[in-house]
Amino acid sequence: MRTIITFTAVAMILATSPALAQHATHGGSAKGVPVPHWTAYPMVVSAGGFSRSGAKYQAFNLHAMDSSSYASFYGQGADALAGATQTITIEDNGQVAVKSGEQGGYYLVRVSGHGPDGEEATATTLKYFSNPGPAPRDLLKAKRPGFEITPTILPREHAHYRENETWAFTLRMDGKPMAGLAVVLETSNGTKAEFITQDDGIVEVTFPGDFKDIPKEQWRHGRPPASKFVVAVRNGGLLATYNDQYNLDAYGDKNLWAGIGFAMLGMIAAVPIVRRRKKT
Repeated sequence: MRTIITFTAVAMILATSPALAQHATHGGSAKGVPVPHWTAYPMVVSAGGFSRSGAKYQAFNLHAMDSSSYASFYGQGADALAGATQTITIEDNGQVAVKSGEQGGYYLVRVSGHGPDGEEATATTLKYFSNPGPAPRDLLKAKRPGFEITPTILPREHAHYRENETWAFTLRMDGKPMAGLAVVLETSNGTKAEFITQDDGIVEVTFPGDFKDIPKEQWRHGRPPASKFVVAVRNGGLLATYNDQYNLDAYGDKNLWAGIGFAMLGMIAAVPIVRRRKKT
């Protein structure tokens, strides 16, 4: 029987100095981290420094106030969660340093504090470390304390969220699903949409086909840069967000009719071969 270990790293930034609190409040940018002007929702943004053993993140639109984290643990339950607690490094410039340890896989980074309107806010994102690690199933199902929205499932390794695709997210309060709440989607391309959570706390979000024309010289590996998104939900004085990125759909920048024509040409070319086989 194969045992799966789930890794989680959750970081809630601690405002240990006035400089840190100001940085998180006003959406400043440490070491050139781009400020997400396209949204006012709390976010946890990549601050570079990626490696197989660690990465840095920056919180925006938050007054940070607490910090804690969870390491790898088996299965579910309070005991497993309590035994997984580890310390996350918090730098003076307001960045969070996430360490993967010996095993990689997905790490969940969570920052809690006060949002733009003074509500209790929790911003979440995920980081994948490419060194060998476990599947993220237990990580996503874990019943963590607080109000949070996280992906229900994730794209397979080396895959991505893409425009025009529908993906599920789960909203929980202290591990219990929350139904009938409005979830707002905002993208860095300017799209805004709203969806409603179901009885099981799951909401299905369809990413818009809103990629803009980007000069080819700005493309990487034959594809345009990914766009950013955040899903956010309020419940009274609580606010939960999850942010990540999504890509051009699988058929973007491809001539569909040319592809169909090429396929038909291949089928026509194969007809004489089939006839010869029948005669034989």
